[in-house]
Parts: sequence; structure tokens; C-alpha cells
Amino acid sequence: MDKNYDKKVINDFGDEWSKFSWLNQDELEKLRMQFKSYSYPIEDLLKKNSDLVICDFGAGSGRWSHFLVPYSKNLYILEPAEQAFKVIQKRFKESPSIILLNEEISENSILVNSLDLAVALGVLHHIPNPDQALAAISSKLKPGGTLLGYIYYSLENRPLYYKLIWKFTDILRKKITNLPNRLKFTVCNLIALLIYFPLARVNKVLIKFGIVVKNWPLSHYSNLTYEVMRNDALDRFGTKIEYRFSKEQITEILIYANFDLSSIKFSPNEPYWTFSAKKFLV
Repeated sequence: MDKNYDKKVINDFGDEWSKFSWLNQDELEKLRMQFKSYSYPIEDLLKKNSDLVICDFGAGSGRWSHFLVPYSKNLYILEPAEQAFKVIQKRFKESPSIILLNEEISENSILVNSLDLAVALGVLHHIPNPDQALAAISSKLKPGGTLLGYIYYSLENRPLYYKLIWKFTDILRKKITNLPNRLKFTVCNLIALLIYFPLARVNKVLIKFGIVVKNWPLSHYSNLTYEVMRNDALDRFGTKIEYRFSKEQITEILIYANFDLSSIKFSPNEPYWTFSAKKFLV
């Protein structure tokens, strides 16, 4: 992958997080339930600890880092995009317990074998070499340390029509991502307004009437805010690099990155695939 192409992806995310900063505390609190969904595979670890050494890799605006603070003794917040890092600096004041790093996952100053918990939510599928990035994260974990990850899934648990819908949207993504930033932002806003919001709210109404439609598109957004939909539409359709992994493929790259096969835990709930794994003790 061309290095300049990689930088373009980083800069695009910087632009995204400058638009969706989540600096308003009331708006940020609306993400708490979404964080709970992401952190399901490590809920027992979080219940038992408030003194973990944690790093949020590819932290974006730092919105998930905000929810990690209560569980940390030391929290590293790592983000390579300069615009996004400025948002993080507004959210957090650097202190002995919170360390802000404008660095890349593959090259950073975190000590080897120093972390109790590494967090990479929605990051690895946008990196040119996700297996290498995962190995780099693993190197920073202590033996027995835990990884919490979320990677776009390959829809292997969905019916054919669902996959065909995704193929169509992926064609759109490849077109939209090449648009100038302002136009791209406008198009993604329209997708959120005309597709995400109606589908999510219709599903919410059906559920209220006791009607559960399996494999309803965008059902995950039924109880999420419109602002989340706008953010995620830009994240989904505005990004040049998008990989998708099956459970089997995620398991393979976790083993490659020195994680214990027996420790891998996938969330049974959306968003798929959210998972945790422990680094080998030896």
C-alpha cells in the first residue's frame, strides 16, 4: 500500500473527527450504551478493575477513551491524525495518569509488555496491513494482557440478500470516498437522513409492537441517535480502505499476533465482530 495513500486515510479520519468531536458532554453520554455493547466481551474485567494500564489505539475523537478513564491507572490515548489529536487535547488534559500520543499504531513510544488492556475499536479494518498492526498492538501488552477489538464483519452470518445489499453499498462507497471532502460530507449526511434514520426508526416501531424482523438492515441503530448515524455513515462511506473479516479470519490473525486461541471471546450481539483475546503468558 502506497504510504501517501495511507496518509490520505489518516487525514480523512482527522477531518471526520473534527466534524464529529463529541465534545459536548450531554451528547457524549448518549454513547454510553454503545460503549457498553462494544465492551461486552470484557465486562467482567472492567467490573473487577479500576487500576489497569490501558491504551486506546486509533482513538479518533477520544470518545471511547472517555469511558475507559474510570478503569485506568494509566491511560494512553493514541491517535495519528493531527486534526483528531487536537480534539483529544481539548477533551483531555495530559497528566501523569493520561498520556496523549500523536503517533501511529505501528510506530509508537509505549513500552513493550506494559499494557493490561489494549483497545482497538473500529480501527484495524481501515489499516493497510491489519495483521501487522495487530501484532504491533500485541507487542505492547503484558503476557496475559487483554485486547478488546471491533472489526467489520464479512456478513457470514447473514442471508444472500443482505450480502447483495452490502455489495451495492460498497460500490457506492468507492465512488463517494473519492469526492471532495465537503461534497463527501454532504452525501454521507443524506445517506444518514434518507437511509439510516428511516430504517432504524421503522425497526424500532416494529419492535415496540412485538414484531422482530431477523436481519433487518441497520437494526443496530434502532436505539441510537441520529448524530451517531451521521457519524457512522461518514465512517462507512467516506473511507478508502475497508477490510472485512469473518470470525475464522479474525481468529487467524489473533493467533498470528500471539494471542491465546482458548481465550478468544466473540460477542453474540451486534456490532459484529466485537471480540476479546488474551496474549500468551509465555
